[in-house]
Amino acid sequence: MALTAAQRVVRERSTALYTAMIKDENGDALSYEDLDALTLTLYNLADGTIINSREDQDVLNANNVTVSAAGVLAWTMQPADNPIVSATTAGWKEKHVALFEWTYSTTKKGSYEVTIEVESLEKVVA
Repeated sequence: MALTAAQRVVRERSTALYTAMIKDENGDALSYEDLDALTLTLYNLADGTIINSREDQDVLNANNVTVSAAGVLAWTMQPADNPIVSATTAGWKEKHVALFEWTYSTTKKGSYEVTIEVESLEKVVA
């Protein structure tokens, strides 16, 4: 699920696509049918501010996130997922963290965090 530096950069208030594999403790893919729950928490790394009300939000094939039968998670980030939280200058990159947590086989759990760098633009209108 590692991203290159270029893949981690998203422009302020832009739509973007993040994909990853959902896996069990053995590294095997989990399909949407295998999952009991999938949540997303999105926050600003610097101060912990929750972004776009995504705090333990149900995203199991909901809220712009899908999981395929092959275990591929696809999150279509909305412009509201990529705001600049702190006052900055153009070109500044603010770090946001997306925490995905899942439950499968009733009691088993998995999680993954990805850091996204949101690039501040000069005149983006909210």
